[in-house]
Amino acid sequence: MRSIERFFQRYPMSRELWERSLAVSRGIQHDARSSDPFPIFTSHCRGSRKWDVDGNEYIDYTMGHGSLLLGHAHPSLVEAVTGQVGRGTHYGTECEAALEWAEMITRLVPAAEKVEFVMTGTEANMLIAQLARAYTGRSKILKFAEHFFGWCDHLQVGVVPPYERPIAGHLPPMAEDTVSGGTVVIPCNDAAALEKALGGEDIAAVFLEGGGAHCGEIGMPPDLWHTARRLTRESGTLLVIDEVITGFRWSPGGCQAVVGVTPDLSSLGKMVSGGLPGAAVCGRAEVMDLLQIRAGDPEWNRYRHVFHPGTWNANPLCAVAGITLLKIAATGEPQRTAEAMAKRLVAGFNRQIEKRGVEACAYNASSAIHLHFGPCQRCDRQLCLDAGKGMSSEDILALHRHLLLNGVNMLRGTIGWVSAVHTEQDIEQTVDAFGIVLDGLMEEGVAKAA
Repeated sequence: MRSIERFFQRYPMSRELWERSLAVSRGIQHDARSSDPFPIFTSHCRGSRKWDVDGNEYIDYTMGHGSLLLGHAHPSLVEAVTGQVGRGTHYGTECEAALEWAEMITRLVPAAEKVEFVMTGTEANMLIAQLARAYTGRSKILKFAEHFFGWCDHLQVGVVPPYERPIAGHLPPMAEDTVSGGTVVIPCNDAAALEKALGGEDIAAVFLEGGGAHCGEIGMPPDLWHTARRLTRESGTLLVIDEVITGFRWSPGGCQAVVGVTPDLSSLGKMVSGGLPGAAVCGRAEVMDLLQIRAGDPEWNRYRHVFHPGTWNANPLCAVAGITLLKIAATGEPQRTAEAMAKRLVAGFNRQIEKRGVEACAYNASSAIHLHFGPCQRCDRQLCLDAGKGMSSEDILALHRHLLLNGVNMLRGTIGWVSAVHTEQDIEQTVDAFGIVLDGLMEEGVAKAA
């Protein structure tokens, strides 16, 4: 029986909920949850595991899209959040918890002299773009192809080919010209192109994705971080490192602490709020001070102040969850544990691949793991620099389907995050399941001999 037929048999309740959801939505609430023939619906999660509405159990590597370093429903986070609910969920004023949250970020993140809270990583990068343009007086953002900074118009250019167009192909010509004109896209990891692009005086900021494109799917050469820092300083351009995924996961100070490069501004998300909705912008005080409202200075407030409202900014629920997570993450122990388990998992995946002679590879960027089927160049299974590799959407969906059928949940099958609560037993069970997945993919012609 083919995997798609088994899927229909295994998930009758998920199918029913999906069909019901089509009456009020598109059936999913995030592009990456797209699945063939339909998505699974989860009932509950705990630790490293999740269960769907049909009673199937999974070892979970989606981990809240990378936001859960401590796994699902960590007791300390549950206690902090439930305690705060009884004290209020939205004060409509400032609160001490948000202040403590910001203070912790400034102690951990090298770039963080001051902090401003938002709700999502996309919002954080939108605010950073405004700050960069206001501070420099320049109009354009520069980015490498493939690097992802959220779904706002001017940052979604250059994520997928053709790189000169936004990922949202529906934009009408006038809007597309406006969006693309404000964003300069250069070839991924091309230092010479970076230097050339910074030769003028129109670039407000260079945006880099922490760990490299797509959460380290395409890594960055270590020296390129330092080259980018030098070139931006020389050209009067702000350097931005997006740490939405890597912040507090790569280390207590994020990717920037590991690579030894301090940017002018950084976006933080996912883990910064302990797995609840929340994000932040942090950076140099003189740039962040553009957010200040000055009493008695209408000229500043109207023409220099960078406007930033937001109903849910620094919400107390997010603040207490963020504080709780950061206190634990500050030790560095969860990150070391998660990365060690990620390396163990990747080694197991590659053993199964080599055993079958399949053209595929697995590798990790800290505790993020990646799977790729097909040719892959410039990859030592620790750092992959192949910007040209790719999988068809059909193959990605087949991989995702086979993993689910064998009790493993990764984000669309190709990316996952290992938490500090994944055990050696979880890893061994996942590696065994992956062997069965490979056999099934070979039968269906997705996995091919090298």
